Amino acid sequence: MYYKIKKNILYRKYKKFGYITDNSMFGYRMPFDDYLYPGEEYVSESGAVILNQLNKTPQHIDDIVDRLLSIFIDVDSDDLKRDIVEFFDMFVEAGFLSRGKSYDECNNNDNSSIGTSENIGLSMQSASCDFAENIINQNDLLRSLHIEISNECNERCVHCYIPHKYKTKSINPELFYRIVEEGKDMNIINVTLSGGEPLLHRDIISFLKKCRELDLSVNVLSNLTLLSDELIGEMKKNPLLCVQTSLYSMDESIHDSITKVKGSHKKTKNNLLKLLEAGIPLQVSCPVMKQNKDTFNDVIAFCNEKGISAAVDYVIFASYDHSNCNLVNRLSLEEISRAFDKQATDEYVDYICGQAAEKYKLTAQDPICSICRYYLCISAEGTVFPCIGWQANVIGNLYEQSLREIWETSDDIIRLRQISRQEFPKCVSCEDRGYCTVCMMSNSNENSDADAFKINEYHCDVAKLIHHKINSYLDNK
Repeated sequence: MYYKIKKNILYRKYKKFGYITDNSMFGYRMPFDDYLYPGEEYVSESGAVILNQLNKTPQHIDDIVDRLLSIFIDVDSDDLKRDIVEFFDMFVEAGFLSRGKSYDECNNNDNSSIGTSENIGLSMQSASCDFAENIINQNDLLRSLHIEISNECNERCVHCYIPHKYKTKSINPELFYRIVEEGKDMNIINVTLSGGEPLLHRDIISFLKKCRELDLSVNVLSNLTLLSDELIGEMKKNPLLCVQTSLYSMDESIHDSITKVKGSHKKTKNNLLKLLEAGIPLQVSCPVMKQNKDTFNDVIAFCNEKGISAAVDYVIFASYDHSNCNLVNRLSLEEISRAFDKQATDEYVDYICGQAAEKYKLTAQDPICSICRYYLCISAEGTVFPCIGWQANVIGNLYEQSLREIWETSDDIIRLRQISRQEFPKCVSCEDRGYCTVCMMSNSNENSDADAFKINEYHCDVAKLIHHKINSYLDNK
């Protein structure tokens, strides 16, 4: 019998445990997708040693047993083989591994669909969330890096939180390769490549190739206007790669009025369809602002027709230089109300209610967000900041420190990790808290003094409005 890790699955061995996951938490899927995915599992140290024998090339069970006999000494080979087969088969049934009587059959059983008709929980002692909670510290899992490989951009989007005057740099290739190598040594799983416009970087194809060689999940955030056949060819080679782009309206003139580049809509849409044809997972981001408030729903309809995930946000972020110059494009409360009515469906309302229910469960002691707990962002200049959009809050410099030093020893990171919801007392008991996300980045950007703890009342009013709209929708069903 042959076994391998499926191509859509990521596995990492840490010092005291193993971690195996599908790509759904890093990739893009339809917002109301009810397909069952394997999810994630934590594996004990001994289980991790066994899983570590596998990669994405089929391997015969006898070869695996022979290698493990040098690790698990004084164990009968037949007993070891039986235990390993039972262990692997549980992961096969859960959708993480592929199995076959021959090398080719094992490969052929690794289809692109991850998940099973019944997503079984791994019941063995070696894989449980209770186990994970007992051994994982806050800085054990740096899972994701968001790297702005080029903050230069060929568009001039009116709502962008990065002031255009700062879009002047591209990352040094040597620094990029160092970052992803250091990240892989720390067992990162995902890398997001963004800008500006990342496709402006002349080494983008080499960057993608390196990420593929390191078995990294990759998200590319791009306007797609510079997409080439060569680039699509490289993207197709990584089954863990997804692409996000922005489409503001199906009306060319409205889209182009936002990007300030004539013809940008046609290029973005055409190249989006090329990626769809190539089978690359996609997400369309459609922030709603004054320019597209009457036509954004056409983008949702287009994406639903094409089977593309679409993300809509009624509130744009303020620019990170605290100037708020881009907020003239932000919707008023009345405009948000009308936009919600355009989008409201039973599925959408159920989705919002599900998210709200999870937020209402949070306590005052819970972290305010995932800030500095799972990921970091890195600028083209090598500065490190807590999350996308908070570039003004520099917490390290990779020309002066290693990635591990910043993650494990930075006083700024330690301080940010310790911030809990109780430091926002008004929010802890707010009846609208299920429809709001307390965002320190957003707070900081909107306040001229960069105060991350002072919440603009506009966000409170939006949460109250959405809560009211949801209740009214449900009452009228």
